[in-house]
Amino acid sequence: MGRPLNKKFFGNRNIGSGSVTTDNGIGGQAVASIAVTGSFSGKTTATPYAVTISAPNLPTGVQATATITFSSATAGTVTVTEGGSGYTTVPTATCALGGGTGNPTLTAVLSVDTGAVGSATNQENAISMTAFIGSSTAAVDIIRQVSTRRYKVKSASNTSIVKLKASAASAVGEATIVATDSIGATYFVTKLTGKRATLTQKTAVAMSPGGNTWVFITGASAPWSFASATTGRVQIDNA
Repeated sequence: MGRPLNKKFFGNRNIGSGSVTTDNGIGGQAVASIAVTGSFSGKTTATPYAVTISAPNLPTGVQATATITFSSATAGTVTVTEGGSGYTTVPTATCALGGGTGNPTLTAVLSVDTGAVGSATNQENAISMTAFIGSSTAAVDIIRQVSTRRYKVKSASNTSIVKLKASAASAVGEATIVATDSIGATYFVTKLTGKRATLTQKTAVAMSPGGNTWVFITGASAPWSFASATTGRVQIDNA
């Protein structure tokens, strides 16, 4: 099988939200804070209003929650009541308020990885995989590597063995991992070991001169990491 993948790349060693244990071991981050900007005035100051935050990206992630209060007619403060977990992109945050004029603009900020394994502030990334599991395609967490092409995975509601595909997963049992090269072209990963990824060209980058291009041909094997791609090395999608 070649050198197996390090288990730290499966799911995560993150503790996740402090309010539950079901999100331990998933990737992504929490909502650390939410900034308030924009043009508004005259809002009621006595009552905290609920803030609506979009759902986590990863299975079993915990929904973040927050409230907003107003210290004056034009200044607001958001209190994050539940940071949540499983966010791989910055979520949207909105509030619908009565009274006054205008509405504040809310901008979420994700937590930062401290690297402290075993702490709720640990936000290690893991391999991002999409799989057709159950009756649909979803982001999944890797539980175990069966071979360089096959993995045991779980979604929010299903567990299954899936196999890497050289295109987007579209049928039961298929899975997709994406890699990016140093010029930004992307690939489907069809085989993955602890050190190398076998690649199938996905999306080219337009270069002038030279037209659309990739760094690697289909079938090539390249070193990989989670860090930004460099010459001769690809970045595996991670969250």
